[in-house]
Amino acid sequence: MDTGLKQQDQSAIAAASEKTQAAGRLLCLRSVRDLPGVAGRRAALLGRLGIETWFDLLCHFPRAYEDWTNPLPLSQLQDGEEQTFLATVARKPTISRRGRLSVIRVVLKDEAQAITAVWFNQPWLADKLTVGARYCFRGQIRRQGRLFQVQNPAYETLETDHSAESAPAFRPVYGLTAGLTQGMLRFLVGKVLEQLAGALPEPLPDWIRRKYRLCAVDFAYNRIHQPTDERDLLIARRRIAFEELFLLRTGLWLLRRRRRQHGCAWPLRLDTAAEKALAAMLASLPFTLTSAQSRAWREISFDLSDNRPMSRLLQGDVGSGKTVVAALAMLQCALGGAQAVLMAPTAVLAAQHHQTLTGLLASTPFTPQLLTGATRQPVRREILAGLAAGDIQMIVGTHALIEESVNFARLGLAITDEQHRFGVRQRRKLGRQDKETGQSDEKGGFDPHVLVMSATPIPRSLALVLYGDLDLSVIDELPPGRTPIETYTATSADRGRIEQLMRRFVTQGRQVYVVCPMIEEQEDLDLESVVATYNRLAQQVFPDLCVGLLHGALAAAAKETVMRDFYQGKIQILVSTTVIEVGVDNPNAAFMVIENSERFGLAQLHQLRGRIGRGPYRSLCVLISDSDDEMARQRLRAICHASDGFAVAEQDLQLRGPGDFFGTRQHGLPPLRMANLYRDRALMQEVQEALETIMQDDPDLQQPAHRRMCRMIMDRYPTEFSDIGL
Repeated sequence: MDTGLKQQDQSAIAAASEKTQAAGRLLCLRSVRDLPGVAGRRAALLGRLGIETWFDLLCHFPRAYEDWTNPLPLSQLQDGEEQTFLATVARKPTISRRGRLSVIRVVLKDEAQAITAVWFNQPWLADKLTVGARYCFRGQIRRQGRLFQVQNPAYETLETDHSAESAPAFRPVYGLTAGLTQGMLRFLVGKVLEQLAGALPEPLPDWIRRKYRLCAVDFAYNRIHQPTDERDLLIARRRIAFEELFLLRTGLWLLRRRRRQHGCAWPLRLDTAAEKALAAMLASLPFTLTSAQSRAWREISFDLSDNRPMSRLLQGDVGSGKTVVAALAMLQCALGGAQAVLMAPTAVLAAQHHQTLTGLLASTPFTPQLLTGATRQPVRREILAGLAAGDIQMIVGTHALIEESVNFARLGLAITDEQHRFGVRQRRKLGRQDKETGQSDEKGGFDPHVLVMSATPIPRSLALVLYGDLDLSVIDELPPGRTPIETYTATSADRGRIEQLMRRFVTQGRQVYVVCPMIEEQEDLDLESVVATYNRLAQQVFPDLCVGLLHGALAAAAKETVMRDFYQGKIQILVSTTVIEVGVDNPNAAFMVIENSERFGLAQLHQLRGRIGRGPYRSLCVLISDSDDEMARQRLRAICHASDGFAVAEQDLQLRGPGDFFGTRQHGLPPLRMANLYRDRALMQEVQEALETIMQDDPDLQQPAHRRMCRMIMDRYPTEFSDIGL
């Protein structure tokens, strides 16, 4: 009977806990408009920070903390530092006015020294500060000769015992937008924590928390916003970072599993005739595949022959030869009686791929077609009809390929290039028969195989998150004969010598890239714009040479004309934005100048310089920067001595962090608000271990804790994981 009562008690406790969790989930999803003091304007301001719900507010983590725990005597204050100190109001505050500006001054003292505190446009403070009372102040210290001053300091009243121990502890400092204050955000976060006390839903199963020594969710979110000491911060930060990485990894794994379980693809198996056709294509190439290319091709070919849809990433350094592997995959698909599509992020890259694939497949019966936003309507109608009828087996294009008007008769393979330019949902959209629901075509019942390619080498810790829904093939060697690229730093003072080198390369018959970070000049930014640079080079420096201009704002037809003229050697110097970052292949281009190079990530600089050195000529890349920032100089020096893309990626991840890894945040995943994929690589290993345990022990996620975890993944990331199939 005791056992029965114990089981009943446990069941009752579990039911009550589940009820509390469900109530907490609903509270987390409530709008910030339900909080006191949040009306239309303030809600709009919070919306600028990405804060729509109560839980969004809790996830707006402090960017720093004001440490009030160790107030200093006035004699130890340092000029230029933000510091905390104890002092007594020595004289009655004085107030002066100049038009609308009011200035309060008060002299503060301790046992040995004095400091003047100044507040601007806060006249009410004159009545708040009591002569003879002791306060704890915090602010930026300024020294003028022997006199110290602090402007607009925050302050707290001490307890009556006037002890340092009674001073406040840590205060969170949040990222703001104009119209919001630290005080308001602290108030709103405090209200949410108060309302969710004991009800904040726990996404992590108990066994994970025990095994990896993670604190409870309530403790973590309370102490990350209201810590009592640094130990609290470390405990809370570790728990929230683990949670963030774990839910993101699990969501990606569920996407991958759903596709494998519920998807059904055309098995593109090779018969004897198809094998001969593939062998003939390989024999027609003017080069032999590297061992890494051959390995990647075998992995992809094996996946294509299965009736489960392939979901694979083909990753390789600049110039490693991914396109020929993609061509083989498209040929296997066409030989199997299905259609293959390759989508690129820009019209320039799509046109380049179309030209390259046409050459690689010249010995086969198949000719790829090209579809972009610039395709003329008569040609477009003809292409759409050919795709719908199954007469076109291969097509290359841009986002135009995922428009509703594009229908395939039998889509067998969908390839996206430079996939970090596409969101997770965009790459899945290309790989769907029904673009709205994501379900397989009811008539055919088949999903295409999906291959995504990236020339940005990515450290494994980052790849596990960004590409967690994909299998991985890596081309980790370059074809023989690639010319090493010499890379040097320079300043604008060296521009004359650099331009002499540019002319020397052109005289030798080579071509030159000049890359700028902006299209038009902006008054508040001292950056080289592509238009201003083009005008200067074309009109003043090289009026006798043909200088071309390329940027994303040009019409598609104009871009194609510029690139065609550059490939044909008509343009000797091409001034461009980063539109040439990926896929552009001109073997005659051997010199590159990158203006304001400190504005780019190392991985992006590596991508850009990969546009040269593709022929047998000496190749030179010059990174121009006038930045005095030591971190920027360190990054530029690092890439001068690193030629391997994976080594560059590691350095970039270490120096810049994952948020700016690509020079863009368009990798299709939500931002990591707490975790850092370089600093938290050991934590990422624990996350991966926990996920693998779940995959082995409960692959169908039937345990209540795992079901609750999945519901919360959809709550946290509705855009990315709304269709994980639970």
